[in-house]
Amino acid sequence: MDRQNKKILNSISFKSWLYFMLFALSIVLILLIGQVILFEPFYRNTLKNNIVNLNKQIYNISFSEMEEEAKSSSLFALTADNNACILIYNRDSETATAYDVLGEYGCAIYSEGNVNPTIIEKMDETKNYNFYIDGKLLELSDREVMVYGEKYTYNEARYYIISNIALQSMDLVLKTTQNQFLIIVAIVMILAILISYLFSRLLSTPILHIQKEALKLSEGDYGSVNFEKSDINEVDELSETLDKAAKDLSKIDETRKELFANVSHDLKTPLTMIKAYAEMIRDISGGNKAKRNEHLDVIINETDVLNKLVSDMLDLSKLQDGVASFNFAPFDLSSNINDAVAKFNTMVQKEGISIQIDCEPELLAYGDESKINEVLYNFISNAIKHVGEDKLIQIRAFLIDMHTIRIEVEDHGPGIDDAMLPYIWDRYYKNDKKYTRAQSGSGLGLAINKAILEDHKSKYGVNTEVGKGSTFYFELPTAISD
Repeated sequence: MDRQNKKILNSISFKSWLYFMLFALSIVLILLIGQVILFEPFYRNTLKNNIVNLNKQIYNISFSEMEEEAKSSSLFALTADNNACILIYNRDSETATAYDVLGEYGCAIYSEGNVNPTIIEKMDETKNYNFYIDGKLLELSDREVMVYGEKYTYNEARYYIISNIALQSMDLVLKTTQNQFLIIVAIVMILAILISYLFSRLLSTPILHIQKEALKLSEGDYGSVNFEKSDINEVDELSETLDKAAKDLSKIDETRKELFANVSHDLKTPLTMIKAYAEMIRDISGGNKAKRNEHLDVIINETDVLNKLVSDMLDLSKLQDGVASFNFAPFDLSSNINDAVAKFNTMVQKEGISIQIDCEPELLAYGDESKINEVLYNFISNAIKHVGEDKLIQIRAFLIDMHTIRIEVEDHGPGIDDAMLPYIWDRYYKNDKKYTRAQSGSGLGLAINKAILEDHKSKYGVNTEVGKGSTFYFELPTAISD
């Protein structure tokens, strides 16, 4: 049970839901701090800025060039707009002009023709040009008020301009805010739960599908794997990568099966013949020297075939693993071509095959001579296996330019279908997918050539046409390249 719970808690669906909920709760926390904890200081600071601005407007109107009636009208309108009471007090003549829309219990600086003397005393006592009070103020008002006064000098007379704004009951404001906050929290949490559920489903569903299909890969079921696309780019890229991996694994698995089947076939045939001929020597030809030697020759030849197969497999493995050693140096390519062809003299004479060599003299190439000799041998061997009815193979070697030599081996056999071209360099690959034992060699020639030429960084390939033959080619740098 604990393991199951842990699996659920670690699932992408639960974690995406959890993270989204935490994000929603953090928003709620910010709202809580903003609306409940910081609301009152923000409210008071805003009113303070407003009352300071109100005083400036009173000064601008009071000491402007406007007519008295227009001044009075503007000051009253200003008082009404700001829900305030204001006092313009001439300290020298002790006269005052007041405008009040708050009434008896809202104005702490002036009421029924009386100026609050404490306010004037505070203004007299302050050494600053302004005076500010926030809270309950003295005997003229039991409500919370905000009072702001400034000292001015106009025409050598001292004036106090004092503004009074009544504060709303903070308890009522906070209660209203809290009720509103609870409603907002309820809405946010409902939306957060719904959206987080939909989001987690949107994210987890394609990933769970990928997991299900990837499980098939681990079981070796490559053919039925289908990584569907979603509306999420990263998930689609993962699906494409896994889909490509599935196709590659399928091909690798097919190649592996073919390799095991073909290697088993190549090993079984000579071993069977070795055993059969050894038994014949034991039971039949042991006393007949001619027959015994004939049977021993078969055993030796089949042993050579086995040795060649094992040697080629080891060489290919080293080449593909990058651990094969190379000895790059200048060498006479023309001489090597002639030597490679000479190795097939017995075979071509027996089969009636003609090999024509068109090679420029003294072609000095740069590379590993022994490895290039193996490439030449494998291409010629491949051409002999696929020679056409004319029994003709043509080998050409010539300079493309002063830096590059091109070597071509051409046969007039069945050719290669375009669909098969990407795979002809694979181990044991056959056009018809039906393996038959090679008459000579190990069947790994083209795969070995590919590995050698890639280590030489050589350009290589094949030009082919079905029914007309194939021309395999590769290029080498000249030994005199600058």
